[in-house]
Amino acid sequence: MKSSGALLATALVFVACGRCSSRSASPTPDAAWLEGRAVPEVGATPRRGGTLTVRVGVEPSGFTRIHDRYAEGTMVRYTTGTLYETLGRVDPRHPEGPLLPWLASAFTEGEALTVTLRPGVTFHDGSPFSSSDVKAVLSAITAAQNPTVAMRAALGELASVETPDALTVVIRWRAPPTPFAVRALLGGVPMMPEEALAGDFDTLPIHRAPVGTGPFKLSSFVPAERLVLARFDGHREPAFLDGVVVRFVKDDTVAAQLWERGEFDLMTRIPPATWRAVEQQPWAFTGYRRFRTDENAYAWIGWNQRRAVFADARVRRALAMAYPAEVISRAVELGLEARTTCPFLLGSTSCDPEVKPIPFDPEGAKALLADAGWIDGDGDGVREHGGQPLAFSFLMVTASQRQAKVVPLFQEQLARVGVSLTVEPVDAAQSIQRMRTHDFDAAAMSWSSPDAVTDQFELFHSSQADGGKNYVNLADPEIDALLEQIRAAREGDARVALERRLHRRLFDAQVYLFLTARPALDAAKRRVHGLTPSLAWYELAKVWVEP
Repeated sequence: MKSSGALLATALVFVACGRCSSRSASPTPDAAWLEGRAVPEVGATPRRGGTLTVRVGVEPSGFTRIHDRYAEGTMVRYTTGTLYETLGRVDPRHPEGPLLPWLASAFTEGEALTVTLRPGVTFHDGSPFSSSDVKAVLSAITAAQNPTVAMRAALGELASVETPDALTVVIRWRAPPTPFAVRALLGGVPMMPEEALAGDFDTLPIHRAPVGTGPFKLSSFVPAERLVLARFDGHREPAFLDGVVVRFVKDDTVAAQLWERGEFDLMTRIPPATWRAVEQQPWAFTGYRRFRTDENAYAWIGWNQRRAVFADARVRRALAMAYPAEVISRAVELGLEARTTCPFLLGSTSCDPEVKPIPFDPEGAKALLADAGWIDGDGDGVREHGGQPLAFSFLMVTASQRQAKVVPLFQEQLARVGVSLTVEPVDAAQSIQRMRTHDFDAAAMSWSSPDAVTDQFELFHSSQADGGKNYVNLADPEIDALLEQIRAAREGDARVALERRLHRRLFDAQVYLFLTARPALDAAKRRVHGLTPSLAWYELAKVWVEP
């Protein structure tokens, strides 16, 4: 094996040399490995025991997704189905279809939503799971004083939660619920004990010491290092693994070095340069399987609408015209990501196929900025309007290889059209916190969902700017109306037509510069079995390892 710096060195030269040919007769990867296709395992017999070590790139500040502060997407993926379970779940084979029962044995929709709970379920602390726990969780979410804005918006206005017996919950809304609300309630709300929710919600111990019904329970949590889970033998279908170790390694370069040393059984979120670089490394294709999985995810740059410099849509469009997408695709994304303009699952009927990405056009950007009144009157290279320079800062996450490459390329092109971008380095936690409090000019982020059916209300409705996920402060009456109409629409062509109108209006507004639909790029040691990629990540309860 090469030294820990060898992989990084290979990654840095990869863009220049492409897939450099090898003169040696060393083994070569097959097509499935190169493409990251999951090959069905045949004849392998699961065994009990062993531990799975997983790298994740973001350390959460807590583990309770119903709290606005802790609802971080990566954490939700590895805790849902592992630590926490929901009443229903997405069918990984049919992600756009109806939910399957999970903690519920059945749910029936009529004048009310009636949920019949699975008997015999217990929490990690040994207490039985019952209807009173469901009611307590929903009461915590709907309490106006609690920081649960995003989840509360997703569920709609609940009128009552009744518990006629220990295994029955009857839920009513103030108005007929939207399909999104029912789906969010059944498939998105983690169940936890009623007792754990008593007290000041903002400071509950369960935020840092989760208690659920999943196949794994908390063993230990070491901030800045790891989360250790142990098999919950009281689960109705106990896991094969003895435990799971989630290691928080924020820096992609450090993570790549640790991966090369064999410290991760499952390496997640591999940057494109590293993904390509290891194609030349026998240790990688002999020791690991790769998974390239399409996700319901997209990357974006957001312009804070509370900043006067972004008030004019012509300016925002000009910024998009200065974004060197083709250069970035070749040099940074390495052809692994597809451009998108749409907040829905790429290729779905909800995306308007007539909406195309804005092409790179520096001269057009200059003309558009001039038309909007931004002129370089003093000859310093930066345009001004009303005495204000066309300048802004960009929050750049220090541990992100991607942002370290993309932002300078964008900065260079912006300078050529008369726009001054200054880089403000921050760590990931600071970036998220500042976006939540609107303390930024511009920033990059990505959204993802484990479900193919998504409600865009919490991202773009004006009511979600304070406390929700409308970080860019979008306040557009037409978009608000479309979001409300989409929620009210039933399944079918009417809703698709509204979602396409929303797509086009968001594109015209350009408060997001939509970038790419990113696949998940992961790798697992060949001794790891039972990993089946899906929109909802991996079902770790079905994973097993060889000695």
